[in-house]
Amino acid sequence: MSVVLETIMRRLVTKKKPFEWVRDEPTEEDLRHIQKEGKESPSIYDELDLRGQMIDELQAGRAVLKTWRGGYAKVLAVVYPDTKIPWATFGKIFTAFGPPKGKGLWRIVWFAHPKKREFPCSFQTPSNITNERTSQVTPQHINGGYAYACAPETIVIYREEEVERVLIHELLHAACTDNMENPEWLREVLTETWAELFLVAILANGSLRKAKQLWKIQAQWIANQQHVLTTEYGVLTPDSFPWRYTVGRASALQNLGITLPPASSQPRADLANSLRFMSPNLL
Repeated sequence: MSVVLETIMRRLVTKKKPFEWVRDEPTEEDLRHIQKEGKESPSIYDELDLRGQMIDELQAGRAVLKTWRGGYAKVLAVVYPDTKIPWATFGKIFTAFGPPKGKGLWRIVWFAHPKKREFPCSFQTPSNITNERTSQVTPQHINGGYAYACAPETIVIYREEEVERVLIHELLHAACTDNMENPEWLREVLTETWAELFLVAILANGSLRKAKQLWKIQAQWIANQQHVLTTEYGVLTPDSFPWRYTVGRASALQNLGITLPPASSQPRADLANSLRFMSPNLL
């Protein structure tokens, strides 16, 4: 594990000072883009219309549009007045990635909807366990962003939760890291696996010891989540939509020489019904 983390930190995390964020104003094109992505674009994965709900909140005056620019990135955030925006971590992420290829900026539209990722049913107890699954995990339970390949201006995030991880995931897509000859499920599982490793490395601030500690926490989270998804929801193959973001990570990590620990004795309880991909104890 140390070899993988060392390599990532050496390639991604530099001694460069993260750029400072300054207030900016959206251009007319930015405003059209926000409206398009919030209301007009297909919501194949945003089944709950979280983006549209945040546009409605903005128009009602309950949410605000905050525009910030730093170095080679621009963030257009539709947030509530008390939403905590992790500018320092954003800066570290963009510093690690560097500027997009060619001219232009990374442009991020963030609809910071408070809806969290959760399993579609409550805890099972001895009194309500049955042999039938009562629900399935679908995009509405897990998805929170998208971007177009090789298009740094197209990143959209539509949950407040795990914005740092989703940002890295979508930056990888927008940075042309996908092998388009691979099927979509494989592209997604590889992107998600690398996004989580990258975030651990970035949060470790150059300390391999801290990176190992953080990864130990994250590896247990992945193992517990995999156990619940496979045993309770039948997420066993790439044909099951959540596999590409969750269960598939185990095989991707194994190909990197990283083995997950066994699930804990009470994996569902330890997850607290959360379907977030990264352990909340990392941030």
